[in-house]
Amino acid sequence: MPQRYRNLCQHLAIARDRGYSLLLVERLHNLVQSGHDILYRTNSGISGRMLNYIAGGFAADLRANLRWVLLSTLLIIGPWIIMMVVIRLWPDFIYVVIAPDDIHQMDDMYNGDDAFDYGASILRDSGSNWKMFGFYIYNNISIAFRAFAGGLLAGLGTVYTLVFNGIHMGAIEARLVNIGAGRNFYSFVLGHTAFEIGGIIISGATGLKLGWSLIMPGRLSRPDSLKTTARSVLGLICGSGIMLLIAAMIEAFWSPHNFPLPIKIAGGVFTLLLLLGYFIFTGRRHAA
Repeated sequence: MPQRYRNLCQHLAIARDRGYSLLLVERLHNLVQSGHDILYRTNSGISGRMLNYIAGGFAADLRANLRWVLLSTLLIIGPWIIMMVVIRLWPDFIYVVIAPDDIHQMDDMYNGDDAFDYGASILRDSGSNWKMFGFYIYNNISIAFRAFAGGLLAGLGTVYTLVFNGIHMGAIEARLVNIGAGRNFYSFVLGHTAFEIGGIIISGATGLKLGWSLIMPGRLSRPDSLKTTARSVLGLICGSGIMLLIAAMIEAFWSPHNFPLPIKIAGGVFTLLLLLGYFIFTGRRHAA
């Protein structure tokens, strides 16, 4: 069984590398997953399979779809950087991309009388933290869902969602730096940014792949191509959802605390390195 499993993994890697049909890749992927469940299962059941997937399958799937992840990253980070530069040079351009009421609300949150030193907005009690936790989950998941579901419009909806959010985030960041609230802003966002943006990027990657399956279905009909691709990215969707859940927890329970900025920076660097290490080094046996 171990030798057959290794052979299956090799065949899957070859099929992905050479761009064989999605139907064949999906069939091999399912066989590899079944073999892995038999060889490495801990406790039976959904929870055991989920833990096994998180332990390596998620990272392996991301590496197998790296081109879509990189494209998704470019579509959100590119507009982010461009808008940062534009509004840093021409501050009034912020009013072209964001409504004045939203700008004033953001200014008050990070630089007004209610903003506290070195981070977030207002120190909240535990009840408010849980309320905000629910809000952050809703907000994060809604963005990720639009990024994924936008693939049904041949990827155009995904591109719009990623570019729009990149522009919006870059504009807000530049605005707060311009008015001298950058320290408060970075203190609040650094802890959860890696998980939040990473989860949205992965959701965007699944949407882009979904859209491409409609544009270039290969030998399959478009409905079959869409179905096969949707099944192949199901794990990535679940993984991105877990990342966004973690981001919401950090944003609700860590980010509002008034810790010194160096501690907040260290926390942000740690989460970024943790994610990079996970996606680079774990799950190698899944794709061997």
